[in-house]
Amino acid sequence: MIFVTVGSMMAFDRLILSMDKWALEHADSDVLAQIGGGNYRPSHMRWTRMLPPSKFQEAVRNAAVMVAHAGMGSYFIAAEMRKPIVMLPRLAANREHTTDHQVHTIKWLRDRPGVYAAMSDDELEPAITRAMTGGSVASAEFARFAPEPLLRRVRQFLID
Repeated sequence: MIFVTVGSMMAFDRLILSMDKWALEHADSDVLAQIGGGNYRPSHMRWTRMLPPSKFQEAVRNAAVMVAHAGMGSYFIAAEMRKPIVMLPRLAANREHTTDHQVHTIKWLRDRPGVYAAMSDDELEPAITRAMTGGSVASAEFARFAPEPLLRRVRQFLID
């Protein structure tokens, strides 16, 4: 199964429309999308507006590949569950966000194992193909807590 998520904050109709087209062309694939408050309603893949946290984690756990906006939360959940992730950044020019920080995020993440960058809609399909045959996000790159030296410096700063 491919699990598509736009995150919990904003709609991302461009991603959902692109994935609905992908699902039409790959009718044998099971695709589930969390579409948030978007206006576009998919007709070629299963979808829901929002999943409760336990169902969201279950969807990621059951996914062979995760497809998402280029948000750090999406990267962290993929890393935690060791899932390959295809990321398409929201663009300020399309009014999908107020800045292009997701473009910078994906440029920073794209060389990490298990991260497959799609910088445009046209790059989504080849990125999914690479993700299905490539590796997952290495959990060694992901830590739930800051490194101890950083924590010591923050503690020292707070004490002084």
